[in-house]
Amino acid sequence: MLSVMSAVTFSAPAATDANRDILVTFDNTGAISGSVGAGAPYKFRKRYTLTGKVRRNSAAIAREYGLVKIDHWPIGSLSVYCFVYRVPEDVDRDGIVAQLNADERVESAQLLQKFETRAGTYKGYNDPYAKMQYGLEVLDIAAAHRKTRGAGVRIAIIDSHADVKHEDLQGQIRHIEVFSNSRETIDTHHGTAVASVIGARSNNALGIVGIAPKATLDVYVSCWQARQSDAVICDSFSLSKALDRVLEDPPQILNFSLTGPQDALVRRLLEKAIEAGVIVVVASPAITGRRNEFPSCMTGVIGIGRSIRSADRGDKVTPGDELFAPGDEIMVAVPGNQYDFRSGSSLAAAHVSGVVALLLSLSPDQSTQSVRRILLQSQIGRPSRYSVNACEVLKYSDPSIACRQLQ
Repeated sequence: MLSVMSAVTFSAPAATDANRDILVTFDNTGAISGSVGAGAPYKFRKRYTLTGKVRRNSAAIAREYGLVKIDHWPIGSLSVYCFVYRVPEDVDRDGIVAQLNADERVESAQLLQKFETRAGTYKGYNDPYAKMQYGLEVLDIAAAHRKTRGAGVRIAIIDSHADVKHEDLQGQIRHIEVFSNSRETIDTHHGTAVASVIGARSNNALGIVGIAPKATLDVYVSCWQARQSDAVICDSFSLSKALDRVLEDPPQILNFSLTGPQDALVRRLLEKAIEAGVIVVVASPAITGRRNEFPSCMTGVIGIGRSIRSADRGDKVTPGDELFAPGDEIMVAVPGNQYDFRSGSSLAAAHVSGVVALLLSLSPDQSTQSVRRILLQSQIGRPSRYSVNACEVLKYSDPSIACRQLQ
């Protein structure tokens, strides 16, 4: 006889479909959790039981509304169990979602949504491509690195897969865990690029220089390569699973180099992270619009755009304006011990996640509000290459630091 608290058996899920699928959560209060195992990379993961009530209600909802169950996952930080259901092609998804939100058995219902990623010798480093990293100069990284390289700070990266065997990332990524669907095509380019901008090894006579090479990186794989396209995408379900996992052991910084439409479940989880004191750094879209401005539009996150020249904005800005960092033609690591140039606000956000790590290594008790204020102050009045400046940021904790005055 099965117990009403028996653990869920996970079968191989079907690939999700952002055009037909919906997310439905059920109150799973009272579920029991336990460790899955002690071995890497799953030593932190917990297994949550599915209460009998949720089991019955989820089956009834599928039957009554004509839905097909695609996948399911516990979101322990919200005490809910999340199901992916597929709506028949001839049925209005918005109408089904509205009906489900009015159903007292359902905790929440929403569309499954798609997110996209936004992808001379430099003195002081023996890394051969440092001279091609104009971001190091713009951010005044050499001066900042004389004070700190981010030791003691942990950064969670929610992105696509990363090449942990890359020569510039070996030993830099402590933990990697996969939440993307196993039936999707793996992408290692975007995640590797973002991780390398943040934490590539420095002065190892190889490749490039990371902004915070002594920080600890944890990668939560939630994105994959789109079919018949070079784009890298994620969806509400994969992101929610990863965010829930991050909340089990909150880092100091979360790098979220993604943009997409407003998403209620992802918003709730990001708000939980913010409440837990995590500084959430996100990519801002180049052109804002209803379908791509989330989560940079959220209060409590730090949105980063690609740096622009003063001709576009004037010589000075005032607090409350946007934050920028280098994001055009950035030299990054790519799989197979290779390097290439990439552009996008994903990389601008990665630069700033690294800068924030440098700050927190010296002044760990900063709130998101104070970090944002310090970042803004570091870029005010700089006549060109409009961007935050790591050395100026560190002056907050040590006014004696000498920074170059870039013009």
